[in-house]
Parts: sequence; structure tokens; C-alpha cells
Amino acid sequence: MRRFWVLVASATLLPALGCAGRASYEKRMETTLNLLRYTRRLNQNLMPPPGEKKFTDLAIFVRPPKEETPAKTFQLRTPEGQFDLEASFNDKSESALHVLARVKRPKKPAAKGAAPPPTTPAAARGEFTSDVVGVLSEVFGPSDALHASKFKDETKSSIEGAPKNQFKRLIFTAGNKEVGVYIYKQDIYDVALIFVYDVKIRSTISSKVDLCLGSFAVGPRANRLYTGATPVEENAEAGAPTPL
Repeated sequence: MRRFWVLVASATLLPALGCAGRASYEKRMETTLNLLRYTRRLNQNLMPPPGEKKFTDLAIFVRPPKEETPAKTFQLRTPEGQFDLEASFNDKSESALHVLARVKRPKKPAAKGAAPPPTTPAAARGEFTSDVVGVLSEVFGPSDALHASKFKDETKSSIEGAPKNQFKRLIFTAGNKEVGVYIYKQDIYDVALIFVYDVKIRSTISSKVDLCLGSFAVGPRANRLYTGATPVEENAEAGAPTPL
């Protein structure tokens, strides 16, 4: 709010600027206001990121749709050791978000004299997308629509000029539920964002899903967001005109 009033007050400086300076100033002003409006949309439609250590340790940043809070246990059935992160969020009725992730990080050497940590058998993990499809097939039943070859490319961005998130998307129905599966792969990260919702709320939740996907982040960018960086600052780092 303080930033907004600073912008309003600074508008009184416009008459003192030349034509070129005024055009540049107005463009920067418009960019900043658009980013502030976007931040407000995020807060109106999404929950804050989870505070669980498992998310911050792995540097995975996600904001679930509004009213979806962390479940005490993961709500899908998965083989033990198949994923590094399993988490569910739900609103107790019509919608849920499930997160599955693997992060390929070098293992820390055991302390001198200590027994080596237990390792996950290699056979427990296959190709990430196929393993996610296997989990969903166990939950929703096998279907011709639910197959790794059915995924399509989809790009989501928080706002013009911000980093774009590249996903593989698959949407299918199971009874009265629609399931949207978005697979994100970048560097050491494999992440699946699985949205499950009643088909009757499809039109109202779709914008929240888009905002969730656009604001999703991993790695250094996730760490910056966890330490308080705003979408305005993230957009500036991505090369957009620097906000005032």
C-alpha cells in the first residue's frame, strides 16, 4: 500500500519531465502497477506457500488454490521411497492439490566412523512421468486417457516478462472429478502438480490453477521467494523494466 501511494505522489513530477522521459516514466509506472495488481490477484486466489521444512529444504515453492490447506498425510497411495516429496492440500470438499517430486542432489558423505545412511533401491524408481501415471492409475483406475504418451506441452507465466514455467499437461475425468496433471522438469527437479476437483467447479478453479502454475518455482528462485522476494522483484530480475 505504501508503494502505491509513493507512485501516486510521484505522478506530480510528470510535468517536469521531457517527452522522452515522460514516456519512459509512464511505461515503468504501468509495469509497476500491473505487477502490484498481479500480486493482489495471487493473494486473493492462492494460499501462502507451505511452511513445512520439506518444501524449503528442497527449494520447491508452490501456492495452493485458496482454502486448500496442508493435509496431515499424503492422500494418494505411493510405493515407499519412490519420491523425495509427497504432500497434499485440500479444502475438505471439492478440490485438492497433490505434489510429488524428486530432486537429484549429490549425497552427503557419512560422518567419519558413522554407518552409511540407508539408500532407496534403484528398482523402486522408474522414469518420473511413468511413475506418476502409475500412482494415478492405482487411485483412479486404468484408463486410455491416462498414459505418459498423452501429455501435451503447456507454458505458464506469472506475468509478462517473468520466467516461464514449461509443463507437460494431462487432463482426464474420473467419475465426477476432473484431474489436471502438470509435470515440471528442470535441471535436478522433477515435480508433478496434480489438481483434483469436482467438475462442477471447473470454471471457478481454472484461474486459480493457472495462477498456481505461473507462480510455481524451484531452486534459487524458490529460495528468493521463501525469503520474502515479491513477484514485483522477481519480474525485475527476469529482465522486465525495473519497478519504481
